[in-house]
Amino acid sequence: MTYENFKTTALSSIQTYFGDNASVSVHQIVRNNNVRLDGLTIEEASVNITPTIYLNYYYDDYLAGKPFSAVLDEIIASYQKNLPDQNMDLTFFTDYNKAKYHIIFKLINYSQNADSLKEIPHFRFLDLAVVFCCFLPDTPNGNASILIQNHHLDFWHITADSLYELAVKNTPILLPYDLKSMEDVLRYADPDSLSFGSGKMQMPNAPGKPPAMYVLSNTERYYGAAVILYPQVLAFFADLQESDLYILPSSVHEVLLLPKSSCPHASGLNCIIQEVNASQVLAEEILSDHFYCFDRALGIITR
Repeated sequence: MTYENFKTTALSSIQTYFGDNASVSVHQIVRNNNVRLDGLTIEEASVNITPTIYLNYYYDDYLAGKPFSAVLDEIIASYQKNLPDQNMDLTFFTDYNKAKYHIIFKLINYSQNADSLKEIPHFRFLDLAVVFCCFLPDTPNGNASILIQNHHLDFWHITADSLYELAVKNTPILLPYDLKSMEDVLRYADPDSLSFGSGKMQMPNAPGKPPAMYVLSNTERYYGAAVILYPQVLAFFADLQESDLYILPSSVHEVLLLPKSSCPHASGLNCIIQEVNASQVLAEEILSDHFYCFDRALGIITR
């Protein structure tokens, strides 16, 4: 079955399952890094928010040998599992005096999101972009966010600079930083269950004991790579290590820190990052394909 046939048949089958109780539709959704996915939504009159189910991933399961009927069962089960058990009040988003306490920033790749950034308030940071969203913690299905677009600024009558000031204040409070050694991370977690590829990232040609690496994110593991912009976090750690730092972008959700003193030669780091991105990180979660440096003396991040 081709993907188009899979999509059409899945849509009609699920609509038949729900009958007149819901409206089932498929829309192309552009996610981070210009990744385009087909999102299936099941809209029931009794709820004002519904999960989006990406058919592309279920087609991969079908191609891997799972029967089509079993794939349909999983789609329906995923919908029912992630459907909020109560309606959400989203009216606060129209009130700037309420929404402003939820505004945070995220880091994404600039060139991979160039088209989308035309409609999004943002600031360049090296070859990355700082974008903003309204963070919704502890929703019925975990953390969520609403990406802030240019028209929101017009509606709120604020500037991008004001947005940035709010995010700089809010983000470290709503999403505190979390820094652990790779050894501790792997000691208490199954590497295959981690949300990033760092568990399998190995230093090239490292004789003897490999250099210590550290995982930097936020406590929610939600777009935690942005923690490198928190005031003094990198400076504090660099002083503790008495070293400049290599910053390896594991994904949009976290970075790895490597004291330069323990790995004076950066040869091969970019190859490692690119290999991990290609084999272990979802395309929409890739941040960059090269490392950065934190200069301890200057207190800045460079390429």
